[in-house]
Amino acid sequence: MNSNEKPFLVGSSRLKPKAKTTVATTSSVLLFAFCLSAVTSQGQTQPAASGRAAFPQETVQNKLLRVHLYLPDAQEGYYRGTRFDWSGLISRVEYRGHSFFSEFNKEHNPLNHDDVCGTAEEFSMTTLPLGFKEARPGETFVKIGVGVLRRGDVSAYGFAKKYQITKPGDWKISRRPEAIEFSQSLEAPGGWAYDYSKTISLDADAPALRIKRVLKNTGTRPIKTDHYGHNFLRIDDAPAGANHAIEFPFKPSFSKDAQTAGCVSIEGNALVFHKEVGPGKAVWVPLEGFRSLEDNRIRVVDRRTKTAVTIETDRPLSRLVFYSSNGALCPEPFVEIDLASGETATWTTTYRFEAP
Repeated sequence: MNSNEKPFLVGSSRLKPKAKTTVATTSSVLLFAFCLSAVTSQGQTQPAASGRAAFPQETVQNKLLRVHLYLPDAQEGYYRGTRFDWSGLISRVEYRGHSFFSEFNKEHNPLNHDDVCGTAEEFSMTTLPLGFKEARPGETFVKIGVGVLRRGDVSAYGFAKKYQITKPGDWKISRRPEAIEFSQSLEAPGGWAYDYSKTISLDADAPALRIKRVLKNTGTRPIKTDHYGHNFLRIDDAPAGANHAIEFPFKPSFSKDAQTAGCVSIEGNALVFHKEVGPGKAVWVPLEGFRSLEDNRIRVVDRRTKTAVTIETDRPLSRLVFYSSNGALCPEPFVEIDLASGETATWTTTYRFEAP
């Protein structure tokens, strides 16, 4: 740790900051149905806009980019649900007078699975969370980036369900110039354990940010999971519509269970919008046609303003889905993680921003 880093813990042992401190403390048709439920999620809520000011947060910036993000906190954090990784939730990026990313829902309940924003990331979407299969009702399993959860009954795992958190993972956060790092070490019953870190950093001479993740299996059981970024994206707060296209290095095609809502189609190497997605509706389209590492590159374009963001990950795609509701553009690139005891995986996603 260099002299510029400022570490602190959040979670069950949280060190709360003073107001001015530079470091704060703290998808099948079934999947489509779950995603569509996001449009009508219930609970005790507050306006999302006020949430930006009320929850622990941080800003990372340089001469090109200004990046706003929420900090993980088991008591007061912006997101305390049991679906998404709590760390490094980027809510907004500002570049040349334009903004990228957004809150997903107008109202906000920190405990709802989909009351998130921006670069929300998740482990174990198409694979079961660690230990869930063998856990009996009342026993525990692990959601990486969240903590130890309790299985309530014999029903199948569902990412939209609310599970009791028996042990939230403690987070250590280190702040450096133009970067912030989150790290979590977790041990759980059944031989499950890991060290996990996420570093968000800005390029010094280009409008780009990188999210680097390192996951080490420190337990005795193999870790087999998937990981993806949901990417709740708006450009200049404009809802997804006829000005938008999602471009790929390959010619994509829709899977047989794709749900286009009559709003999108494939034109060449791009998925293009023809109209906005109406209230209570959603686009959910698994995409096929990718074959190589170079195919894990997605460019989201606003053709009216000539702004764009390219999302590129240094691992091959295992799955690719595009989702849209509530006005959000959500390209979801999945990668696979397979770690024997003692092994480590590292993967980085780079976001490159364009504006005239």
